Amino acid sequence: MTAWLRWAISNERLMSFSRQPGRTLGLLLVLCGCGSGALHRAGEERHEYPAGVAQMRWRVVIHPYSASEAQPEECATGALVGSRLVLGSRAGQVAAVDTATGRLIWSVPIAGAVDGEARFDQARGQVYLGSDDGILYAIDPQDGKTRWSYRGKGSVERRPELGSALVYFASAANRVVALDAATGTRRWQYDRETPEGFSIHGHAGPSLGGDVLYAGFDDGYLVALGAETGELRWARSLAAASDQFVDVDSTPVLRDDLVIAASYSGGLYALRAKDGEVVWRVGVEGAVAIRAGASRLYVASPRDGLAAVTLKGNFEWRQGLAQAGDLTPPQEVGPYLVFTGSRAGLFVVDRSNGQLLQVFDPGRGMCAAPLIDADRREMYVLANSGTLYALSLIW
Repeated sequence: MTAWLRWAISNERLMSFSRQPGRTLGLLLVLCGCGSGALHRAGEERHEYPAGVAQMRWRVVIHPYSASEAQPEECATGALVGSRLVLGSRAGQVAAVDTATGRLIWSVPIAGAVDGEARFDQARGQVYLGSDDGILYAIDPQDGKTRWSYRGKGSVERRPELGSALVYFASAANRVVALDAATGTRRWQYDRETPEGFSIHGHAGPSLGGDVLYAGFDDGYLVALGAETGELRWARSLAAASDQFVDVDSTPVLRDDLVIAASYSGGLYALRAKDGEVVWRVGVEGAVAIRAGASRLYVASPRDGLAAVTLKGNFEWRQGLAQAGDLTPPQEVGPYLVFTGSRAGLFVVDRSNGQLLQVFDPGRGMCAAPLIDADRREMYVLANSGTLYALSLIW
């Protein structure tokens, strides 16, 4: 029996988190028992964490669901503004919570449900978040008042990107919009046609690199746009040989002179930022979540699980995550990777080798990405049950 499994069995705090007795332990056995699909390098360092990794500090209900609600989902991630957390919910509310105590500071209604990640604009002292009815809001974090709002088309589920004077956002309608950050006035808009047939739920967010904005679309294309004007610099298909489920739903990652992106059918790609030429490709079926770490890339998919990939396109390790559901982009914090699974809850993984250290499952899974405060070694995550959790990370 491995050290993490002995700890999971004996640690009462972790077991008390689960609303369904035995669920957390059962999930651990499914994910990381013998034959779990984890592949590691020979001679790798194995770490022991007998005292645990994440410990709950407080919890507060943001959007109450009844027990009769079969499969609730709350996919919003908040933004930190000093000692408060500002986040939305599917209740059509935006709330501010005191990060020290979990006390609700204010709550205000908006027109639509919120499923995306908020972003704090420190220069202007406002929080941006999008709603399912296509509106991007600029919210005053002190009192929750809307400074301005812009109504577009298609749900806004990804984190807005910030330039010096503009804020950029993408929507599920295969559209990218640039707004004046101070007033919400539209500067430019770029659209691609929605392909016929079925596509994967979700969409990519934009990434800014210098004077170029990169974005992916349902037709399988990654494009580079002039950040000031929206003119097309280049477009590259990541559809590979498939003509089905070609969506580029992963927000592009920028490293050195490369743009890293993924299509659902084509896998993980590294392209030259200046012209979109493909440098390498790695087959990862269903890749929808990527994140750059200090020295490697992490890619997650509901089919292939979690993988660490070098900047040369070579696998370092893989970890199978059966029954976890849709995964959020893995985030490095200290020696760990942290991410969530829509059917399984919060995962903490040893980033050096992919070893699963802890699963925090409140009972209904988590489709929201955790918000991490690395300096304080704390994280905040909204569960599908509508409860916001604050946890401390130990290392």
